[in-house]
Amino acid sequence: MHVSLRSFQLCTIHLAVALSLCSTGSYAQNDPSIETIEVTAKRQAYRGNFDALKTPEAVSEINQQLIANTGVTGLTQALDLSASVSRQNSLGGLWDSFAIRGFFGDENVPSGYLVNGFNAGRGFSGPRDLSGIERVEVLKGPKAALYGRGEPGGTINLITKQPTFEQQGSIALELGSRDKRRFEADFSGGLTEQTAARVIGFYETGDSFRDTIDINKKGVMASVLFEQSTRSVWQYELEAARQEIPFDRGILALGGDFDMMPIERFLGEPGDGPTTTEVLGHQLQWQYELSNDWAVNSGLSYRSTQLTGTSSDAEVSPSRQKLYYNGRTLTRQRRQRDYDTDQFVIRSELAGKFDTGTIAHELIVGIDYDLFDYDRDYRVYRAPALSTNPSNEMLHAIDIYQPVYGQHALPTPVPAIVRVQKQIATGLYLQDQMHLTDNLHVRVGGRIDRLKQTLDDQIRNVSAEQSESHFSPQAGVVYQLSDSWSLYSSYGEGYRLNFGTDATGQGFKPNETTSGEIGTKFNLLDNNLGVTVAYFDSTQKNIIVADAANPGFHTAIGQASSTGVELDITGQLPGGLDLWFSYAYIEAQVDKDARDTGLGVALKKGDELLNIPQNSASVQISKQLPVFERPLTVGVGANYVDERLGQRGSDFYLPAYTVANMFAKYDVTQQFEVKLQVHNLFDRTYFPNSYTQIWVQPGEPRSVDITLSYTF
Repeated sequence: MHVSLRSFQLCTIHLAVALSLCSTGSYAQNDPSIETIEVTAKRQAYRGNFDALKTPEAVSEINQQLIANTGVTGLTQALDLSASVSRQNSLGGLWDSFAIRGFFGDENVPSGYLVNGFNAGRGFSGPRDLSGIERVEVLKGPKAALYGRGEPGGTINLITKQPTFEQQGSIALELGSRDKRRFEADFSGGLTEQTAARVIGFYETGDSFRDTIDINKKGVMASVLFEQSTRSVWQYELEAARQEIPFDRGILALGGDFDMMPIERFLGEPGDGPTTTEVLGHQLQWQYELSNDWAVNSGLSYRSTQLTGTSSDAEVSPSRQKLYYNGRTLTRQRRQRDYDTDQFVIRSELAGKFDTGTIAHELIVGIDYDLFDYDRDYRVYRAPALSTNPSNEMLHAIDIYQPVYGQHALPTPVPAIVRVQKQIATGLYLQDQMHLTDNLHVRVGGRIDRLKQTLDDQIRNVSAEQSESHFSPQAGVVYQLSDSWSLYSSYGEGYRLNFGTDATGQGFKPNETTSGEIGTKFNLLDNNLGVTVAYFDSTQKNIIVADAANPGFHTAIGQASSTGVELDITGQLPGGLDLWFSYAYIEAQVDKDARDTGLGVALKKGDELLNIPQNSASVQISKQLPVFERPLTVGVGANYVDERLGQRGSDFYLPAYTVANMFAKYDVTQQFEVKLQVHNLFDRTYFPNSYTQIWVQPGEPRSVDITLSYTF
């Protein structure tokens, strides 16, 4: 039976509920007030239409309900729910930075992610707000065969909220600790018989637990859906946001002393003002159903971002850092950044089904083009080495125990990197999942990319150009033991272009990842509970490290490996308890002796990778209860993160921690809702990530938020 695309769009309204019985990445809610729509198939652009048990890969879906229950509004906080993802250096809070399965990419730029299948996380748009996001997909393992350049450990794909023809909307006001004020509005509905639109906006302001730090961010997401016919749909999306983020490197913990100063103490300079990030993005998609079995998905995306600001942060070079000599005077650098990026992406894909004899095929074939233009103007002031200035009466130092801000004139940074860099990738990809029998499925695929990179270094007066072709294969096997249990195995490769040039002025070889995986997926309790268990073994090569033969330059010879086991359980337990559980055991290490680029320290084979815990877990449990004939939902949760290396080439480790949270939501009327959320319930002191002992990020103390929302 043919289902119109308008019906398909309406079905996605309650997609998280409708798919809770078949997807291992759902978090169901037993709400009798919602009429469940049974969706037997969903045409997912750029991923194919596959039942979760028949895919040879581990995928976690953090849906809108789980995001709302936990009260997170940022991408980094949402990814904390997946134990396979760990936090990395966020450059003083300026962007989202994470590792998947122990691997991360270039720590000097934000971690990449997709939006509706389009590369969108490479620019400097600041930490991603989730107000316009329907769900977050954690696609584990390298995915270059479909998506091209990406992060080495996996891919994050954000699915945006779609327009609906039904007139609906909501407004929400959140008030919380430290004078937090957040306002969100969401309006959607049909404009004509064939056109629907949606507008989502947010504004947030407030103080921080960190001295002198405050929050100011705002944004709007708008989309228009045009149903040209029952087979043809166009959709346009706009993203615009601006954030003012004070640059904050955190606290000091010399020698592993995490009590040497209060976690509130700010060691930067308030007079620098905030760093501003801005983004303006456009995305146009077209889906055309050729038949019930075949469809074309095409689209283009343009996204520009900007990051500007000045910061004062601790000097990491021991030869310049007076703190190591007198124990209280912190030498600081002063840095000025002006970064601009433009990204243009085109994708066109044909997906469908056909048979060859007794073998059924599900085919995806497509072509894409990705242009990324990066203008970087980076300036820095650094104090002289102590050997050349023994007294080192530096204008930009601060007393760590009795900080006095603004007591000296701020030094003027001088140009350090002024560079224009452009990356171009044109790719052709194909994936075929063959149903050899009712139980045996085989997936093969790959992509060929033509890569080009140009660089104009205006400081060194050097221009470079790099061109090469790259092939990324994938393969997988699924054996379905029953309707609710399958075994799978897969292999995949990934790549990402490295920024910069070596001592000879040549571009670096791309960073490459290979990964093998075996696992099992099964459903329990009448398919109400989905379980995925996976073992993976990955290697990464061509990591940028210091060039020992040419001091001051880099080379792409670093290698690392990561192996681990993951367990994800989602769905509904007896008694109406909704469960989200994620656990990961990861061993990630250096595979080849090298020297670190940032600190210049030796990296030895067998050294642990930075900020990667061996054990981590997340659990969220909620239940709905009738109170005065209205639904009350209550829930508790906790995140556990093991100890992990906090500085390369050292024995400095961040301590393990467990952070608990709780929430309660009551529907006062059918339209009016009140929600209470408590984060860090037991007010634990914890440190989610660091780069060195003098750049340690403290976690937020206990906070209490109350949200009032009205839907119509």
